Amino acid sequence: MIAILVPILLAQLPPVAQLPPIPGTSIVQGQIAYLQFCASCHGVDLRGGANAPSIRGAGAAEVDFWLTTGRMPAAVPWIEVGDRGPQLSAPTIDSIIAYVTSVQPGGQPIPPVFTGGNVAHGRALFRLNCMPCHGADAQGAAIGSNEWAPSLDRAPVTQIAEAIRLGPSEMPSFGEQELSPSDVDDIVTYISDERAQRGFDGLPVTSSGPVPEGLLGWIAAGILAVFARILSLDSGKKGS
Repeated sequence: MIAILVPILLAQLPPVAQLPPIPGTSIVQGQIAYLQFCASCHGVDLRGGANAPSIRGAGAAEVDFWLTTGRMPAAVPWIEVGDRGPQLSAPTIDSIIAYVTSVQPGGQPIPPVFTGGNVAHGRALFRLNCMPCHGADAQGAAIGSNEWAPSLDRAPVTQIAEAIRLGPSEMPSFGEQELSPSDVDDIVTYISDERAQRGFDGLPVTSSGPVPEGLLGWIAAGILAVFARILSLDSGKKGS
């Protein structure tokens, strides 16, 4: 229970102190921001340490995803917090991305995203690849071991595309052989279309994934068991 509650409480903390707005994308300003917000865990040389991995060679998509979701900077080094929104200003995030990717270039770039794709194809891909964890309505769901697949109803489409490519936390990564750039465009198009109009297709009840849906199943099973018991008792009385 503590393992579940601590990240939730940490997510409610106010944003960390921020640098003044940084004009443009400056590697020098990014180094200053990195030393202030990141170096205590990832090291001044980006090689990591006891509380955080090396981020040498991390691509722009990886740095952008962890910073724009607010998972980083971490409130407590050894506890990963879910999506709580960016804790730093957009110019500061851009400058940190510029600095980190300049130290050792490589990794995934931020994927371009086009939301004018094929909705029907995106729906099919979502149901096949995303729904088992994120739920029928993409509101998030428990996936075991105190892990939770987050809701997608407010996630920017760029974050969704980044997550598909990176596979953060327990999520598998999907390379271009599994999901092409047009496939990713179709998925984010479906998500954008559904949440803008009427919510996600799913069960004919408001759903947050397998937990409430499973609860409905147990309730239905309980009702059936009660009726079966009543019928059994009634039959017994008639037989006597």
